[in-house]
Amino acid sequence: MRQNRLKFGARFSLFIVSYLPLFFIMSFTQLYQYKQYLNWGGINLVAISNFFKYFGAVAVIGVVSIVGILGLLMLLKNVKRRCVQGGREAVVQEIENKNSESITYLFTYLIPFVFQDLSSFTNVVSIAVLLIVTFMIYVNSGMILINPTISMRYTLYQVTYKDHESGNSRKGMIITKCNFLEEGDKIEMEDVGHKLFYAQLIEDDNAAT
Repeated sequence: MRQNRLKFGARFSLFIVSYLPLFFIMSFTQLYQYKQYLNWGGINLVAISNFFKYFGAVAVIGVVSIVGILGLLMLLKNVKRRCVQGGREAVVQEIENKNSESITYLFTYLIPFVFQDLSSFTNVVSIAVLLIVTFMIYVNSGMILINPTISMRYTLYQVTYKDHESGNSRKGMIITKCNFLEEGDKIEMEDVGHKLFYAQLIEDDNAAT
């Protein structure tokens, strides 16, 4: 039975990291708009109530963001190690840069949330429901590597490649630190998910990122 090789935790981390720009903007806006409630003047029921009302969602966002970042760092560390130790060699036959997809993702999914007031319970519930629905679609589609945050450091490509072992031509999405990958380049690939790969360019028989 075919299964998604990318574990739930890794998929969750990728999703959360894709929303880091949104989370930062929303948290900054909320903190700035209600900064007067940060001056507690002592811990009491009113201060605690105000904190949960105006900054409870921000606190949750902060914790979730940290978990997402740590999960992504672990994922990248493991996939890079596997790529160096046992990645399979392939030759790029056709290639298309897909980093522009991250811009579409950014405007389509992030901008509508930016101006929401996180002290409103209805707004928080609405945002949470939309994020959960988006997450369920995101983790089961090829969108999982379309990530504005990752695209700041890595490049996303749609490629047709020739597998060195089997000699067969296949298609897939790859992320790599190489910004100028071309047809004919040799790469080392490691699975990230279904038809999703991390790749390193092979230069002079040495893998380079």
